[in-house]
Amino acid sequence: MADFHSTEQIIGTVRMLLGSLTEPKYLLRKPTKAADPAYIVINSLPINADVMQKCIVNVNYHVKDMGLGIPDLAKLEAGTTAILDILQKVTTSGFLMDFESQEIFPETALSEHFSNIRFSVKQINY
Repeated sequence: MADFHSTEQIIGTVRMLLGSLTEPKYLLRKPTKAADPAYIVINSLPINADVMQKCIVNVNYHVKDMGLGIPDLAKLEAGTTAILDILQKVTTSGFLMDFESQEIFPETALSEHFSNIRFSVKQINY
């Protein structure tokens, strides 16, 4: 796997790793009007310039609500588990990927909820 040099490369790699999931994947921002009942948004916080570079990657699994403000917890759990299963098995000498946190947030305007899964990605800056 190639060394990371930018947040764009990091989130692109995460998108590639999640390629086996059938939901549409968006980088940096969610669509203004989602037509799909579930989709994934991958973004990141800024990378630092230290010798051990660290970047926080957010993988947001969005799911349409079952009803007014009622999250589809079964779909959220299944999607979250699938993402965790894939990304926690990543092993390479080029970088380290560690699970940081997970929580569910409402997206009231879109009648959906999303699971925010946060990973810390670290690499040695040669």
